[in-house]
Amino acid sequence: MVGLSNDGTGLSLGGSLSLGKNGLALNAAGTTLYGQGLTLLGAVPPAVALWAAAVVANGGSVSPARLAIASTFVVAEEASGAWDLTDDYMPLWGENAPQALTSLKQRRLAVAVNSPTFAADRGYAFNGTTQYLNTGFIPSTNGINCTGTNQRIGVYERTNVNSVGLSAGVLDAAGRNLTLNNRTGTTATARANGLTASFTLGTTDSRGLKAASRAGGSSTVKLFDRGVKLTDATVAAGTAAPTRAIYVGCYNNAGTAASFRASSVGFVVVGGPLSDAQELAQYNAIQAWATSVGANV
Repeated sequence: MVGLSNDGTGLSLGGSLSLGKNGLALNAAGTTLYGQGLTLLGAVPPAVALWAAAVVANGGSVSPARLAIASTFVVAEEASGAWDLTDDYMPLWGENAPQALTSLKQRRLAVAVNSPTFAADRGYAFNGTTQYLNTGFIPSTNGINCTGTNQRIGVYERTNVNSVGLSAGVLDAAGRNLTLNNRTGTTATARANGLTASFTLGTTDSRGLKAASRAGGSSTVKLFDRGVKLTDATVAAGTAAPTRAIYVGCYNNAGTAASFRASSVGFVVVGGPLSDAQELAQYNAIQAWATSVGANV
């Protein structure tokens, strides 16, 4: 039996009982008494526990209620198989800015550039001229499922924006890019290692989750609007993943922020393509998170 130890941040007993600054963990499976008042939570997936620790390390905090919401989301993503196919998630509708800027899966800290407006439980709003987020996610370096021949990007906008500005993305060259525009007029557009693909929206609304993807270097680019697949587009494909970071609120044009968008963004996702069923399941999981915090549209 391992005895009681103190590493300076809390007490632990055999790896199964720990008393730290933020709560009392009873077992490795994640049954947790957390925070002042000892609120009892259910099983917290390891990925969520690691994310919460990263948020605290980045100067933020995670409430018991948000731990439960994030846990429900991860369980749903694992159940549909979308978790393994998605490289990273940015739940920008966090309780505080450090939480919002800490990605859920790879636990990367994004950088807010030129002071976009953060609203707790809602996300980041951009002025359409200078403000954006640098996610730090570089497809060629950080992509596991997001590669030169398989790409997917999704953005949940919370305001209905009609603009040629890009919701998020990166471009190194014409055939090495990953970008998304949730709405310009009656269309949404995307680039997934190719030229611009255009999709006619069922409703002229940029809000909710739009996700674009290309699989296996195919000439077919797909776009899903709130989990519903629109008519496919066909454009030639490249084979090399972008070597620069994805921006939100504009796109990274070979190292320069460009095509700004005056939008409010609550969630961003990047990875590999999903099946039609997984697209709908992921939208439902993201929408459930949004509803739980009052960010839903």
